[in-house]
Amino acid sequence: MRISRLLPYLRQHRGALLIGLVSIVVGDALLLTAPYLLKQAIDALGDNQLDAARRAALLMLAVTAVGGLFKFIMRRWMIGASRHIERDLRHDFTEHLFKLSPRYYDQHKVGDLMALATNDLNAIRMILGPGIMYMANTTITLSVAIALMASMSIKLTLLAFIPLPLLALSVQQATKLTYRRFSLVQSQFAAVTSTAQEALTGIRVVKSYAQEDGMGDRFDEQSHDYMKKNISFFRVQATMFPMMSMLAGIAASSCLFFGGRMVINGSITVGTLVAFLAYVGQLTWPVIALGWTINIWQRGLASLDRIDKVFEAEPEIVEHENPQPWLRKGAVTVRDLSFSYPDAPTPSLQEVGFDLPAGSWTAVVGPTGSGKTTLIRLLSRQYDGYGGTIEFDGTDLRQIALTDLRRGLGYAPQDGYLFSDTLRENIAFGAPDLDEARLEKLAEVSRLARDRARFPEGWDTPVGERGVTLSGGQKQRVGIARALAHDPTLLLLDDVFSSVDTETEAELLSQLRQAWSGSTVVLVTHRLLAVQEADQILVMDGGRLVEQGRHADLVQQGGLYARLFRQQLTEAEIHALGDSS
Repeated sequence: MRISRLLPYLRQHRGALLIGLVSIVVGDALLLTAPYLLKQAIDALGDNQLDAARRAALLMLAVTAVGGLFKFIMRRWMIGASRHIERDLRHDFTEHLFKLSPRYYDQHKVGDLMALATNDLNAIRMILGPGIMYMANTTITLSVAIALMASMSIKLTLLAFIPLPLLALSVQQATKLTYRRFSLVQSQFAAVTSTAQEALTGIRVVKSYAQEDGMGDRFDEQSHDYMKKNISFFRVQATMFPMMSMLAGIAASSCLFFGGRMVINGSITVGTLVAFLAYVGQLTWPVIALGWTINIWQRGLASLDRIDKVFEAEPEIVEHENPQPWLRKGAVTVRDLSFSYPDAPTPSLQEVGFDLPAGSWTAVVGPTGSGKTTLIRLLSRQYDGYGGTIEFDGTDLRQIALTDLRRGLGYAPQDGYLFSDTLRENIAFGAPDLDEARLEKLAEVSRLARDRARFPEGWDTPVGERGVTLSGGQKQRVGIARALAHDPTLLLLDDVFSSVDTETEAELLSQLRQAWSGSTVVLVTHRLLAVQEADQILVMDGGRLVEQGRHADLVQQGGLYARLFRQQLTEAEIHALGDSS
C-alpha cells in the first residue's frame, strides 16, 4: 500500500492541507526571526540605544504572537484534515470488507479486522496529521535556522552539528526497530481483540462449561504478550528521545563555551552569541520531534502494510461483465456441480445434478457432512469457485445481475444472525419498506404472531445482541420471516426447523405452502417425517446425490432414504410411547 494509496485522499483534502502547510511556513518564518530581533535588542543595549532596543523587543513580541497564531491555524487545518481522511479511509475500508466474499471470512478472524479498522487506521491518521505537520515543521526550522546560524558564524555552526553523524546513525537504527516492533505490537493487539471477541460472543458456552478461569487465563496470556511487545517497542522510544536531548545539550554547551571565548576575543558580539544560542534552543525541539516523527511514520507505514493486505483481497463474487436480468420464474437447473473448500481433504460436492421446476418444493436430506448446506450456499451464490453449472430460468447463475439475484432470493440459515435491534428491524433487514400489514402476514406465516404477547413492546421489542432474549426456535422463525419479507422467487431454508417442535414445524410448513405456493422452495432438513409431501426429495451422501424422487418411491427403493426414514420413524414411536407412559 504505502503512500500511493493515500494520494487520492490527500488530493481530496489538499485545500485544508495546503492551508496548514502555508501556516507552517509563515509561523516558522516569524518565530525564527525572534532570535535575530533579540540580537538587535541586546546589541542596541550594549550601544546605549534604548529606543532601538525597545523597538526590537516590541517587534519580537509581535512576531512571536502572530507566529503562535499561525501555529494554531496549522494544527487546526492539518489535524482536521487528517481526521477527515481517517473517516474517508475507514469508510472505504469497511465498504471493501462488505464486498469481500464469505470465503475471505472463513480464513480471517473478525478480531483481526476489528483491530485494523480501529488501531491501525488511527496509526495511519497520525502520519497524515502530526506526521506531515512535524516533518514539514522540522524540515523548515532546521533549514532556515542553519542558514541564519551560518550567517552569524560558520565556525559555531559547524561546532553545533558535530553530533550530527551520531544522530543520523541513531535515527537509522531506530527506524528499523520501530517498524519491526510496531508490526509485532499491532499483530498481538489483533490477537487480543480476537480472544476478547470470541470469549464475549460465546460467553454462555464459557459459563456452561465453567471455563471463566480458563478463558481469563488465555486472555491474560495474550495481554501479557501484548504488554511485552509494547514495552519492547517503547524501549526504542525511551532510548531515542533522551539521546537526542543529550546531543542537543552537547551542541548547546559547546557553542556556549567556544562562543563565549569568541565574544571575549571580539570575534562576535554578545547579541550574536545570545541569538545563536537561541537558534540552538529552537533546534532542540525539532531534533527531538524528528525522532517522534520517525516513530509516527514507521508505525503508520507498518499499519499501511497490514491494511493493504485487506485492500488487495479481491471479492470472489463480482458482477458479470455483461449481467443478465433474472426472469424470476423459479426454475433451477444444476449440472455436474462440484465444489471444495480451501484446504479441505475431500470435495464437499461431486458431480451433483438435478432440476427444480418453477414453484416446486424440494427437500434436501442426508447424513451430517453430506454437502446439504454447501449446496444451499452455492445456490445463493455465496461461493463462485465451483465446477459445473447452475442456471436460474436458463441463465447461468454467475451471469445474473447481483441486484436481481439478491432481490429474488430468500435465504434463511440454521444459525441466522440477529442484530442488536428490534424484531421489526431484524425482519425488515432486507426489505426496508416493509409495512405493518405485510409484517403481520409474515408474523402469521412464521408463527411469530402467537408469541407476540411475550414481547413487551410488540414488534419494537429489542432482541439483544445476536437475539439473546429469544429462544432458539423464535430466532429461527425471525430468520424465516426475514427471508420472506421481500417476496422471494427462490426460497432457500437451511435446517431452519431444528430448534422448533414438530407441531410448530408442521404448522410452519403448512403456512409456507399456502402463502408462498408460487415460490420455488429448497428445504434442507434432518427431519424426514416432515418432508413426505415434498414434490421431490434429494438425498445427499458424501457430497454426492445418491437418490432422488418422491417420498413413497424412495421408501419403496429401500436405499439410504428408506433406512433413515425407518430409523426416525422408530425413534418417534419410542418417544411417543415414553410420553404416554
